[in-house]
Amino acid sequence: MSGIKENQSLSDKENQTIPQILSQMKFDEDKKLILQEQIKKIANADKVIKYLKECNQNWEQLQIQIQKEIVNCKQSEQQQKIQEKSLNIQELMNIQKQLYQKIKSTLEVHQVIQYIQSKNLSKDVINNALTKQFNSIKEFQQLIENVNVENKVNMSQSFFQKNIEIHKQNTLEWNIQISELFKEFESLNKRVDQNIFQTLQQLYRQFGYPKFFEKSDDFSKSPQLQFGDLLLLCSRVRQHFSYYPRPVQLLSVLELFNHHDQKGRLAQIYTGEGKTLIIAMLAILLCKKKNQNVDIVTSSPVLAIRDAQELAKFYELFQISVAHNIHEQQEQKKNQISCYQCQIIYGDPHSFQADILRHEYAESGIMLERKQGYIIVDEVDSMLIDGNSNKTILSSSNPGMLDLTKVLRLIWDEICKIENNITTDLKVIMAVGQDHYSIDLQEYIENTLTIQINEVMKSYLPKFRLNYINFIKKSWIENAIEAKFHLHEKKHYLIDNQVRIIDYQNTGVVHKDGMQWQKGLHQFLQLKHNLPITPLTISTNFLSNVGFFKRYNNTLLGLTGTLGSQITQDLLAKQYNVDFVFMPPYKKRLLKEEPGIATLSKDEWFNEIQKAVQLQKSKGRAVLIINQTIDDVNKIETHLKKHNLDSITYVDDNQEINKEIGPGTIIIATNLAGRGTDLTTNQELESNGGLHVIMSFLPRNIRIQLQGFGRTARQGKQGTAQLIVSFHQNLYIGPIKEIKTVYDSMHYYQLHSKKLSHSKLDILIFFRDLNEQQYSNEIEERMNKLLNEDKCFQKFCQIAKSQANIKTDKAAFKALEEKWGLYLEEHQDDGLNENDIEEKLNSDEAQNPKYLILQGIQKGDIKLFNKASEIAINDPYSEYYKGCQLIRSSKYEEGIQTLIQCKSLFQNKIDDEQGFEIVSKLSKIQVNPNQQVEQKQDSQQSEIKIQKENTQMPLLKFSREQETQIKPTNQKVKIEIKQIENAQEQKIKNHIKVYQKAIESIDDILNTLQSKLGEDEKFSLDWIPVIDYDEVNNPDLKQCIKDQQEVIEDGPLPKLGKLYKIKKKKGFWESLGMFFLGVVQFVVGCAICVFTCGAALPIGRVLIAEGISDIMLAVKSIWKGIPIDWGAWGQNKVIKIATALGLAGPGGVQEALQLGGTMMKSLKKVGITEVLKQIPAVTFEGLEKSGFWLTHMEKVNIENQYNTLKQISDITQNANTQTSILNLAKQVLCEQQSLKNISQETSSELFDLVKLCIQQSCGDTVGFKNSFCQMAQKYIKLQIAKSKQEKDVVKIKDDLIEVCSRESHKKYNNVKNEIQQYNQYKEALKYELQCFSNIILDCYQRDEEIQKLLFILEVFYEKQCDQKKVKEVLTNNFIQSMLRQGFNIHNRQVQKACNQLQLSNPQSIKQFYQASIKPSLQQLCRDLNVKQYTEPIEVILFIEFFNQVKVKVEQIKNMRNNLDIQHQNMESLFEQIRVRQYVNFFDRERALAQIENYKAQLENFKKQAEQIQELQNFNHEYYLNDIVQYMKRLGLFNNNDNNFSFQHQQDLRRYMMKKQISTFLSDMIFQAFRNSFNQISILKQNRNSIITNKLFLAIEVEIIDEIKKYLYESRMQTLEKKIANQIY
Repeated sequence: MSGIKENQSLSDKENQTIPQILSQMKFDEDKKLILQEQIKKIANADKVIKYLKECNQNWEQLQIQIQKEIVNCKQSEQQQKIQEKSLNIQELMNIQKQLYQKIKSTLEVHQVIQYIQSKNLSKDVINNALTKQFNSIKEFQQLIENVNVENKVNMSQSFFQKNIEIHKQNTLEWNIQISELFKEFESLNKRVDQNIFQTLQQLYRQFGYPKFFEKSDDFSKSPQLQFGDLLLLCSRVRQHFSYYPRPVQLLSVLELFNHHDQKGRLAQIYTGEGKTLIIAMLAILLCKKKNQNVDIVTSSPVLAIRDAQELAKFYELFQISVAHNIHEQQEQKKNQISCYQCQIIYGDPHSFQADILRHEYAESGIMLERKQGYIIVDEVDSMLIDGNSNKTILSSSNPGMLDLTKVLRLIWDEICKIENNITTDLKVIMAVGQDHYSIDLQEYIENTLTIQINEVMKSYLPKFRLNYINFIKKSWIENAIEAKFHLHEKKHYLIDNQVRIIDYQNTGVVHKDGMQWQKGLHQFLQLKHNLPITPLTISTNFLSNVGFFKRYNNTLLGLTGTLGSQITQDLLAKQYNVDFVFMPPYKKRLLKEEPGIATLSKDEWFNEIQKAVQLQKSKGRAVLIINQTIDDVNKIETHLKKHNLDSITYVDDNQEINKEIGPGTIIIATNLAGRGTDLTTNQELESNGGLHVIMSFLPRNIRIQLQGFGRTARQGKQGTAQLIVSFHQNLYIGPIKEIKTVYDSMHYYQLHSKKLSHSKLDILIFFRDLNEQQYSNEIEERMNKLLNEDKCFQKFCQIAKSQANIKTDKAAFKALEEKWGLYLEEHQDDGLNENDIEEKLNSDEAQNPKYLILQGIQKGDIKLFNKASEIAINDPYSEYYKGCQLIRSSKYEEGIQTLIQCKSLFQNKIDDEQGFEIVSKLSKIQVNPNQQVEQKQDSQQSEIKIQKENTQMPLLKFSREQETQIKPTNQKVKIEIKQIENAQEQKIKNHIKVYQKAIESIDDILNTLQSKLGEDEKFSLDWIPVIDYDEVNNPDLKQCIKDQQEVIEDGPLPKLGKLYKIKKKKGFWESLGMFFLGVVQFVVGCAICVFTCGAALPIGRVLIAEGISDIMLAVKSIWKGIPIDWGAWGQNKVIKIATALGLAGPGGVQEALQLGGTMMKSLKKVGITEVLKQIPAVTFEGLEKSGFWLTHMEKVNIENQYNTLKQISDITQNANTQTSILNLAKQVLCEQQSLKNISQETSSELFDLVKLCIQQSCGDTVGFKNSFCQMAQKYIKLQIAKSKQEKDVVKIKDDLIEVCSRESHKKYNNVKNEIQQYNQYKEALKYELQCFSNIILDCYQRDEEIQKLLFILEVFYEKQCDQKKVKEVLTNNFIQSMLRQGFNIHNRQVQKACNQLQLSNPQSIKQFYQASIKPSLQQLCRDLNVKQYTEPIEVILFIEFFNQVKVKVEQIKNMRNNLDIQHQNMESLFEQIRVRQYVNFFDRERALAQIENYKAQLENFKKQAEQIQELQNFNHEYYLNDIVQYMKRLGLFNNNDNNFSFQHQQDLRRYMMKKQISTFLSDMIFQAFRNSFNQISILKQNRNSIITNKLFLAIEVEIIDEIKKYLYESRMQTLEKKIANQIY
């Protein structure tokens, strides 16, 4: 940062610190240059450092703080200047003396001095005034004002003059730059627009006199681009970014904006020229001037999010709305909709294509009514050419596909089984006696698979999928071979818990796991790396890259760093209807290309790269090494480390790397760094020559090469670039078949090239460029094919939507969708015909019954279920919903029979899953996953690589334990493999969970149907989700739910039936893990799998019928006395599957030859020499492993042959001539033959082998020693294979029984004691679980807190609720469902507590109750306690108090009535007295008595009325609650005390006195309490258990049974795994 060091006010340390901070900030070069200039104006370095650290990469926030500090600095400088010019005391005294000479009055002189001080006049102004004539203070003041005005005028003139000079200088520089720009532009494009040239000159002149625009100012309404529009655009660029756009940026915008009306336009703009700003300015003009929406497509979603967020405020200056459409999370759906309300949208191609499919195809309305406008494509070549074959597919499952993964496993296992017999040219070698035959691998697998499907697998595959399998199996086999031998990890894909595709040929991008290869290729790679297999899908809805971009037609605009050769440009122009513009760079490029290097060996390639890196590092430079694959990155990093060269690797665009680099930085990256990675170099690095780029591979075209070289020498900086490549890996020979070796390629180059001198790199570039047209033709062919597919897809949409509504009749539409998908897959290679689509959709050929099930569920139509059952015979899903529908229709008998049959079918599914799991294990055992497998020759390479062999043979011993041979080389590998195997097993278990849920649903329905119905009851079958709420919300079960969802969608099994008649569920006591079956399957399966290396199907049938039945009888006798239920997945299931699959396949020689006459077209006889040549390299460990399943006699024979060859190898180490080698070999052979270790025939073969090695080494003894060891091991491998092929059926069976007997006894002895203890433990566990149940229930009944809460609920429901409604709501089902919400056996904490539970310890069980069960009961009580009562008395107290109030009210009503009656009686008496002439004494006394009585009652009435008024004013709810809480705090409520004790009464009185409650109210409260306690006592004696009984049942069913089931299963499985691990 040279600009900063010029600031002399900063210390050296500060000048070092600030550039370091700036280098870590992610601002572009322009912004960093601005910051350098701004920092020069700030003297306080601490504040600069503080602002840089606190801005959080926020440019606007940083600018506000920096600008404020600059203003403060300027003000300080001005203040300092003023102080410098202000007068001191001495100067004032001198001025006073001069004034006395002018003004005689002392008073006026003092007034002048005060005036000078008050105005803070400068010395220059005063001295200027003193030189002039004045006689009074007024004249002096006038002179001062005149001088000030004169100075201001002079300063203004000086300022403007200076600005004019600066502007002239800037304008001159701009004009020169614009003139040079247009000269280069004309040179590149052969045209120039003088109007644009003049406009730019005028515009940049105007920048010297900046115009202020109001916020409301907008572009002109004219459709033509005006000068004022550009001025407004550039002014707001400066307002936001603090700089004007460069002329080349503005010219790029204008060229793209002014494209031809009938064509789009692509611009080549060099890297580092600020394409982000160019795109933003162009988008603004298109929005404002052409009134169009704009879609901006970036190369990655990360860039789309970044640009949309960072440029939002810039767009806001123009009142333009902007958003991005990257929505990877479900929570972002709202943004997904709202983004299409904006005028400008950023996104990657996938996000736009996916939203188009959702909007147009799925009719989601996601894009609202937004009109399509312009599209601006960044890195256009990457998307339009390199990504031409990409397409976006909306993921959707196809029911009935899950079982097809079994076929993929068959194909893969078969390839693995015969791998030892596969040659380098992918032929299968078979031996008959001394004769050998070769068969094409693909043909062999295809015929094997056909027989396996027809003879064994038919009953395990959906019948309606057989036609699909028949036409797709060829593609599956091709892809299996591709995955096995041609696709390599860290080159074509990356393993990151899943398979991630790498675009290694072009961009180097590691795609996310959402992108998958089709037609089984992805699944085969998962099998290759022992990953869980994802279900196959049928592509039905898609939009290709080429189809997406062509939608925009003439509104397609794009930018890229390199448009490539003329061939590439012609292709783009033809396909996308575009023309081109080539923009000159902002600064002249200083890139120097150093001479490239092509090496003939891998070691030489590593060394040349290392030398180049060391050379550049010694010069103080940085190095970027761009590689084709991740594997190359890792290997080069390792090689550099050996030479103490530390480096940074960059292989994934999700990585964060520091893009500010300095001297000594070494970055090793894939081609990802060759595109869109902006590395910035610091000043020190630039002074040393800049960044050096090494490309370690030759890109397929010059365009990608220039992209890589473009990482250096950007924006006028220095830099160099160089190719250092391996010749073999980068020779693109294309269709030129006559080139086989390096020398062939050199010879071809000399014939067809005019160059006299050349390097090896020149040859590579020659062939690369020679084949570019062919590569372009291939791209165009793919584009046309994709366009036809898009066109046919649109035709399908039109037809399908006319037949079914995608929203209201989704299942019917999906059925049509699948028919289209099947047609697409069948005819994708030979081409689609849109005229065939309607006929295909209307045919019944490929009808999937699964969609009939979905339609039946939607419509409740049993006819659809019946039809599905007819198509898919023995399908459990159609039977399940058929049975449920029958029960809903009250056809109980028929429904029961259907569900019973369905349960059996689901059990079969479980058996099948477990059986195929066993087969998978057997295959892994046979083909060691830890052994390094040699990859077959890649078709891209030009020569076969010959590795160095050992010159000596190790000692071969077959008697070693197999376990030691397959042990991983380190603990880390062992752990990783175990994790992978666990993931696979867990996936199968998760699948089985769904079937078990279906079986449990059936059991529940059948149990409910067996219960008696009351007269007023009826059954009601409703639907419940397969995955319950607790599972969905448990983050630990994410993978489990995903696996279960596969089965649910494949079934389909969208929901389960629930019959609402509650009955206690039965305990689950029988473990499904029949572990001992593993012993049989291991022994039998492993042996059979190995023997299929040549066994034909008839042999397999004999072994299944006879050999396995014999072995099963022997195994049963071993297990005699141990009761095991073999019915769940015993003899008729797993054994059948395991052995049938293990033995299936045309392996026997006679059978193979017979097939060869009719089917195996590639079968041909080959000689022993050719066979040995074609056998792949053999490892010693693999040789030992191959001999494990030989019989004892076979092992002896093979070991004798091997030892003989070893002796020959050892004795010939010192031989110097061919003759001596042959003589020594004869000597060894004669000796071994005399000892009868080998036969004469074998001796002759071995001697021929020695002669063959001598012949191949051309007489060179060193060559003989190098090749003999490997050739000998190949020979032994061939003999092992022959030993398995040269036997008849009886012999194979005898050998099988011998091996199985030997291994079964060995395995059984390992676990004998554990097996005997297993059943005892099972019975003991049952007893402990029963005790556990009793203790838990006892804890519940003795739990005073829970019982109190239940009593509160019972009091509440009895006293305050309608009893009829209570009975209707509080059913057993309701209580159980409420309890389920609080308790979930799948909860991680609950399972942890279960695992720690000691069943033999009652105290541990009680603690378990407190920790894991009681909280659920408390939660249930809280949920049912709607008013949150905490004491029983609270429930009754209010009622009793209210009763007291009612009594009082009733009393006063009665008193009022009595008074009225008395008043009437008195009136009657007085009337009688008045009519009489005289009143006797008695009447008078009676009248007076009535009057007195009336008065007394009236007074009492008034008193009672006042009390009623007091009641009305009394806040009884508050006081009653407060009293209860007060008494609770005193601990007066005892659970067992039902009496209103003396202590209660005393404390209650104290409270009322303290609160000054009247006696009347106190008495009422007192009485209410007394009555409440009495009521509680009565209720406890006559308890109405509305809830308690139901809860007791719910606890047994929903908690105890579930816990017992989990405890039983987990603890038995632990024991089973322990035994199984010893077996395996």
